Amino acid sequence: MILVLLSTLFFISHAIADDGRCRDIVGENFDTAMPSAENISSDRLSSLISSLDEARYDVRALLIMRDCKIVFERYKDGLGRQYNHAMYSATKSISSTLVGILMSQGKIRDLDTPVAALIPQPPGLRGDAWSNAGRVTLRNFMQMGSGFDYKHDPVNNPIYGARQDRVALAIGQKFIAAPGTRFNYSDADALMTGTVIASLTDRSLLEFARSTLFAPLQMSNYAWWFPDQGGRLPGGWGLRLRPMDMLKIGQLYLQEGEWNGARIFDEKYPQLAWTPGVSNRYGLHWWIGKVKGVPFYFASGFKGQRIYVFPSLRVVAALTSSLSGKEEAAVPLNIVTAIIESVDAASPAGAESDARLLEMQKAGFRGETRVRQDDQDAPRRF
Repeated sequence: MILVLLSTLFFISHAIADDGRCRDIVGENFDTAMPSAENISSDRLSSLISSLDEARYDVRALLIMRDCKIVFERYKDGLGRQYNHAMYSATKSISSTLVGILMSQGKIRDLDTPVAALIPQPPGLRGDAWSNAGRVTLRNFMQMGSGFDYKHDPVNNPIYGARQDRVALAIGQKFIAAPGTRFNYSDADALMTGTVIASLTDRSLLEFARSTLFAPLQMSNYAWWFPDQGGRLPGGWGLRLRPMDMLKIGQLYLQEGEWNGARIFDEKYPQLAWTPGVSNRYGLHWWIGKVKGVPFYFASGFKGQRIYVFPSLRVVAALTSSLSGKEEAAVPLNIVTAIIESVDAASPAGAESDARLLEMQKAGFRGETRVRQDDQDAPRRF
């Protein structure tokens, strides 16, 4: 009887340890652990860092966490935990998170509701253009499947202008496909997701995010830039976060919406957000990937901003960088591959390998900045 009881207790404790959730209260920062303590190969991570250093890629921060313990944390020389970074389009996945919160609050009951029923008609928008909003649902916009003829051109597209009525521009586009039938990566679609959030809450995206997400997760030093002429923040870009807080977003999804004993969004929302939509690589403003047979989900932003969630590995990771086009294709793939292989190693390295990796972390990234830098690209301490 005692043997059976001990076996049961061991199974329960082992299951708890293996689901990747935080067991202790999380404050402003996560706790750390040596990689070998979390069955991560320090040697494989050292090999990754050596390759990044040798190529002098402009990586600003790389954090890797398993079972709610940071096993790797390295910043570019001169930077640290309290600096925030421009998320670019990784902002979209945070907007998706806010939709999940609205669903849990009962303010969004059906993603297939036409957007015309969720937002007020923009002043001055013609009736025939406004009728477009009756054809496209929130799900269509979140899956990048609105059917609008949007051309991704951050330099010349007027939707990025601060003096524009971006909502009128987004809704007034012409259709080139029936809604829900064609994937077309569109900042206008994500803009409409943000517009729905702000309309249903009667608050700015930043105000709503602060009260329902950033404050409960004890996130700090965040910002949301680029309002339009009506003061509306874009749902698809403009957010600035600490890499530590990027990890929190990923961990929140790994924990199916639970945080420090409170529920942020419904436990089923991650599955909904990560279900392929019009494209088999895109859900509800989250990208879907698979490397070496391991599925993962990620927020993705220009120049190499990433939040990674590997549910089967109980791993989340955050990357901020300023990479060129070819570099942005290569570096994240190398990082994802190294993470998977570091968990899949036959046996994690011991204390000596951990110590070598720790010394590499202390040295900091020293990559070359090879792409144009705008004001938003500068990391900010306050």
